[in-house]
Amino acid sequence: VQYACSLWERLIVAGDDLRIIATFTFLLRMLQISMIIYIVYHIIHFNHTPEIFVLTGCISHEDSYWTWYNASIAGCFFTLSYGVIGAFIEIAMFKISGRGTPTETDARRHLVPLCKFNMVPMLMVRVAGFVFAVVALTFAERFCSCARNNLPEELLEERNMARRDFSVCPTSTREWYVCARLVIFTMACDALFPAITLIVVLRQRIHRWYRRIRPPRERGLEDVQRSWQLKCKRCCECSSLMTCYMCGGQKLTAGSYADVAIALTDFFSDDGLDIVPSDIAAAMICLVNIQKQKQIDCKNELVREGGIFAKDRRLATRLWRQFNHSNNTRSPISRRSGSMRDVSNSLKNSLSMTAESLKNSGDIEEGLDTYQDDESHPIENESLGQNRISRNEEEKEEIIAEKETQSTSTSSKSTSTSSIQPTDTELEQLRQMILTRRDTMQKINFRLIHKDSRMLFEPTVSRVLSPSEPFDCLVLGEGSRYCAVALASYSWMMYMWTNKCTGACRLTANSIFHPRCFCCHSNDNIVGDNICGWKEATVLKSLDFEESDILYANFRNDVSVNPYLILRDEKWKTIVLTIRGTLSFEDMISDVTISPKSLEEIGKQFGFDGRGEYCHSGMLAGAKWIYDDLKRHKILDKAMEANPDFGLRIIGHSLGAGVAAMLGRVLRKQFPNLYCLCFSPPGCVFSERTAKESKDYVCSYVLHNDIVPRLSYASLCNLRTDLIEMIARIKVPKHKVFYADLKSWNEKSLLSLPEKLLHGKEDIPKSQFSTEFENFKARQSQRQEERDTAHIKMTVPGRILHMVRTSTKLNNVPCGCLLSCAQCIAPCQETKKYKVRWTEAEDLSEIYISPTMMVDHFPYNVAHALEIAAESYGVADQATDLHKRDQLVGILEGVKKDR
Repeated sequence: VQYACSLWERLIVAGDDLRIIATFTFLLRMLQISMIIYIVYHIIHFNHTPEIFVLTGCISHEDSYWTWYNASIAGCFFTLSYGVIGAFIEIAMFKISGRGTPTETDARRHLVPLCKFNMVPMLMVRVAGFVFAVVALTFAERFCSCARNNLPEELLEERNMARRDFSVCPTSTREWYVCARLVIFTMACDALFPAITLIVVLRQRIHRWYRRIRPPRERGLEDVQRSWQLKCKRCCECSSLMTCYMCGGQKLTAGSYADVAIALTDFFSDDGLDIVPSDIAAAMICLVNIQKQKQIDCKNELVREGGIFAKDRRLATRLWRQFNHSNNTRSPISRRSGSMRDVSNSLKNSLSMTAESLKNSGDIEEGLDTYQDDESHPIENESLGQNRISRNEEEKEEIIAEKETQSTSTSSKSTSTSSIQPTDTELEQLRQMILTRRDTMQKINFRLIHKDSRMLFEPTVSRVLSPSEPFDCLVLGEGSRYCAVALASYSWMMYMWTNKCTGACRLTANSIFHPRCFCCHSNDNIVGDNICGWKEATVLKSLDFEESDILYANFRNDVSVNPYLILRDEKWKTIVLTIRGTLSFEDMISDVTISPKSLEEIGKQFGFDGRGEYCHSGMLAGAKWIYDDLKRHKILDKAMEANPDFGLRIIGHSLGAGVAAMLGRVLRKQFPNLYCLCFSPPGCVFSERTAKESKDYVCSYVLHNDIVPRLSYASLCNLRTDLIEMIARIKVPKHKVFYADLKSWNEKSLLSLPEKLLHGKEDIPKSQFSTEFENFKARQSQRQEERDTAHIKMTVPGRILHMVRTSTKLNNVPCGCLLSCAQCIAPCQETKKYKVRWTEAEDLSEIYISPTMMVDHFPYNVAHALEIAAESYGVADQATDLHKRDQLVGILEGVKKDR
């Protein structure tokens, strides 16, 4: 790295990253110095007997022995001297590399001459010292071996010693032997690896000089795409080989990466920005602190006198309306579905009793039990427009009833809550409630948005699920049930991950006592299983199903070919079609094929309006393949005909969730009573109108800060711009940013932290990097205007159920192997809590950086969180009488009419 710095070569590290390298090299120097001192001390204090070497005939004269002795001492002092000089050089590099900022490199200008000195003369000295040490040690061992092997027997008998125990030179002792070889090894690392790096860097420089003499043709867009295609191919091939093809990859060809190369070329275009991975890491830390600071500021402004309620009348009015709507109206299901309540009176009573008992025992978090019937809402007694709201709600109910009987609608909107304007007194009362009541603050969600190139947080009101609402309990109960099914579709790899102690033993024993190989177990409805039958066995063991409950399973996997299963759930009276999520390199190719595909032709084929609407290309291709496979085998048609009283559920996690949502849109005309449950779906499945229409048949489940439901091309572009801006705004050395991340900060100190680390957005100093950044933003804006799909906003499908973790200890993350084995003996008894609420797709439109944003997407964590939430609401494995096909359809029809 130092040699690259001296030649101004761009590598994966920068000059301010040399602190780590200098520290490591300094420790290497100190190790060399200490061992050389020990070797010199041992040589000087050794009882030298040159006459034995003369007696054995290994040397001709004693002067030769003392010549080698003096040469060895001189060589050791020579090595010791350049080791000390090298240590001082590393100290200087450590100090100089800690100056300046990632974009202000002038303070580190002395690094170049220092690295040049360390490269040319010091490297030559180290190579010479390494060669001398190898030669000296070789000759010393040869002479010592010669003397030991030729010792006279009389001398050994005189000293009463064995030949192997007779010490004739310092190399005979074990300590000296080990130290000498350690010195040789450290000197080899200190000379050979930098020499190889120097050769590589010089080769790049020579190649660049050659290109200046004979410049190549200008690289076009196709050349860049071909380069990305080759990189992806090599990366997948190496990864597949390292994983023994357990994660696929053997079927991928060069053409499989074409769409991926186009997406990567578009997003990671090289626009001259000099950025290294450590810059991105520092920017990520700063961005996390900025997001936390802005969220805290938004929360403080919300409750501060003269804050949001005084400055932003539009936002304050919207919050007031949302609060009144969430507190003065129950869910549409409770108002409209009289038949629903008649069917489930016993269930509703049991749920209410369960909620009351849990509330008394403290297992349900405060705030979850505030959404009871209208007459029990305390917020109505706070004079927030009580009379006007209740009167308008009564008028709204009358208009809706008239619309149902006479089909005359248009007048209902004129008297809705949206026409009411709050008074200043009512806004102040709402602010006081937010300030003083915890349950009111828990209803507020802070949405991350980008407005006029600025990152902001905006408060919104979300409805928390209520144990007294049948629809809420139904959705949560089904989510808990079917997320376990989605987890089982990941087959034996996920089973062994979640059962680290006994998973392999159980599957092996199952293969022995219940063989499912193709020669012992023939089942035409199981396609693509391995020779041991572990995939089918995993599904049966995970779900406690019978073999007859697996109606069809296709485990084949390729690009746009997603494994799926059709199961018969007798307990919940449903036919379940579950689609596996991302597990192989082929699935990753489908994930990255992010470009939107028009639904116009698909809409004409399957009877819905797809004009101007789009879907994720990879997910659309996967849904079409499953549809064709279903039509070819007709398993689903036969299953629904054989079980007319069963409902149909299409479920999936991650990539499988997006495919399930699209497949549900395709099959909805044939099966109007189907319902899709999408766990952690990507944030780029449907365009906006199709996503809103899918609320009639799709429910998405999102865990806490899961990054995948927030992923879209627009959110990734905003994240990329924010990170580059953070790099330009850093005003302290990079190592101070990392040190700040290691400290624990309270809320007050966190508010002042960004000011210590970053320049203001308008105060970015002029530098070469800031100029390149402005040019980069201009080029990106131009490219987005040129893209045909730049105006398309992709989002999460259906209704969105968001599980927000409220426990202080994040123990629902899968543990390491040792801790998991310990938990097999003594399971963890800590209680995790989740605030489960309905949210909108706009709340997930931007990426929120969090330590758990990756692990929150893990299917085991999602299933575990849903299980805990369902247990806290008392709906785990309950509500069986609600899981009939006509009940859920009636609920959704009522919701649609209310909307």
